Amino acid sequence: MSSSFVPNGASLEDCHCNLFCLADLTGIKWKRYVWQGPTSAPILFPVTEEDPILSSFSRCLKADVLGVWRRDQRPGRRELWIFWWGEDPSFADLIHHDLSEEEDGVWENGLSYECRTLLFKAVHNLLERCLMNRNFVRIGKWFVKPYEKDEKPINK
Repeated sequence: MSSSFVPNGASLEDCHCNLFCLADLTGIKWKRYVWQGPTSAPILFPVTEEDPILSSFSRCLKADVLGVWRRDQRPGRRELWIFWWGEDPSFADLIHHDLSEEEDGVWENGLSYECRTLLFKAVHNLLERCLMNRNFVRIGKWFVKPYEKDEKPINK
């Protein structure tokens, strides 16, 4: 059994193809920022504007920079991963001063399984937001577009 085994049989290898080459994602770049918060669970969680990870993630979304955040296994530690291609975004405007850059890379140097998984998650989240903004409804892992009475039937 490989280390990338997933109980339901779905692994990242089953979910990607030559789309990366076709979409010119071979020039993708990425950075990982970390924030070490309190190790004990706070009674009240900070609002987005006060949270370094969430405020940076929100600014990235507004600037059309692909990103994803996650909790680390170590208590209080969280990570923000950002992905882009082309010109580097203005990190000073996007990233909270309390975050520290821990790692960066480019597609040409290879992406670890962890990095590819987080890139896939960031793209998936972007697609989900786009569909939800277009009034699609999520039912489990599927998205459906409800019928609107003003729509013309496709067959007529």
